[in-house]
Amino acid sequence: MRKFAVISALLVIVTALSGCAQIARGRAEIDKLFITRILSIDKTPDGKVMLTLTTKSLQIGGNGGGGQTQKGESVVSEGDTVFEAARNLLIYADRRPHYGHTEYILFGEEIAKEGLLPYLDFISRQYEFRYNAKVYIVRGATANSLVKKTNTQKMFVGDRIASIEESAQNTTLSTTVTLNEALLIFDNKNLATFLPFIEEKKAIIKEGEEEKSDVLLRGYAIFKRDKLFTFTSEEQARGISWIMNRSGSGIIIVKSKAGEKVSLEIIANKAKQIPRIEGNELRCTIEMSITSNIGEIMGTETLLNPESVKYLKTEQEKIVKQILEKTVRLSQENNLDQFSTITKFIFKYPMMRDYFEKNWKDLYPDVKFDFKVDSNIKGTYLLNDPTGSTEKVMGE
Repeated sequence: MRKFAVISALLVIVTALSGCAQIARGRAEIDKLFITRILSIDKTPDGKVMLTLTTKSLQIGGNGGGGQTQKGESVVSEGDTVFEAARNLLIYADRRPHYGHTEYILFGEEIAKEGLLPYLDFISRQYEFRYNAKVYIVRGATANSLVKKTNTQKMFVGDRIASIEESAQNTTLSTTVTLNEALLIFDNKNLATFLPFIEEKKAIIKEGEEEKSDVLLRGYAIFKRDKLFTFTSEEQARGISWIMNRSGSGIIIVKSKAGEKVSLEIIANKAKQIPRIEGNELRCTIEMSITSNIGEIMGTETLLNPESVKYLKTEQEKIVKQILEKTVRLSQENNLDQFSTITKFIFKYPMMRDYFEKNWKDLYPDVKFDFKVDSNIKGTYLLNDPTGSTEKVMGE
């Protein structure tokens, strides 16, 4: 009887486990999930946290005539904390939020000014979030407003951001920063975090009576600890991207000896920081190599001869050096080490690690920076001489 009772109990357990009932808490069928692609975090006027979760939905036109459109669907919730706002979403949404496919995390400007770390705590604790999600600051508006105004019937806002990310490689304005990168820099009290910022641009798009907008990627938002300190100019953003080796292509406009504008397209660039201690002085040399092609000559002078190319190279070096000097000067004036210069000194002088970490805020503004730019112009595209060029060659 005892053996029979044991076997009967085992059969009951096996039968229960093989059923269709959900045993694991929190599991749900995919059609019951709200697959979050964009997470937006804002502050309401009365001080509450506002979460906006946006997913991508596919609509197929009827009778084969409408084609497919991809638009965003959003749910919004509020709470005293991020956790409470996320939990309150269960009240408003007909599907359970799922964060495993979140591609973008957007913070409104007011949240950024207050400090991001309290709002990143919830994200850091949740196992669903991917650490390669990209973080953006929304300048001059709430993240909710930008998502609402830039989402159209024909284009999902996440696709619009992805599109400008690709374009950013050709402008050197700013590059993406992942959640993991942001958290690592925020953890180091001696470093200044920089996150790309986007803003709304008025566009001639209408859906019914509602006007839609577009998204612009403008540069970097600079943080002092976790609080927004300032937004960079386009020039400063370019300098940061160069020093941190986060840039792709871009255009540098120089003038020939005749005063004609020449557009040089960057095809390769690399920078490195070389720290050293001379006496009681900290010094750091920023060496940058840059290679470009002639993309445009706004004139008729022939420039493809050794002397003219040498002149253009010199002009290119001057402009690059000026941008680097200005970017570093602003960084030191505000005592914001955006370039991880402290890590370069620690790597070279590991025995002084504790000293650097303890005193870097006093040391960094007085570091003497030197700049060396190695410029090269490789060639041109299709035409060697501009249309209507003169017979005389510059430099002859």
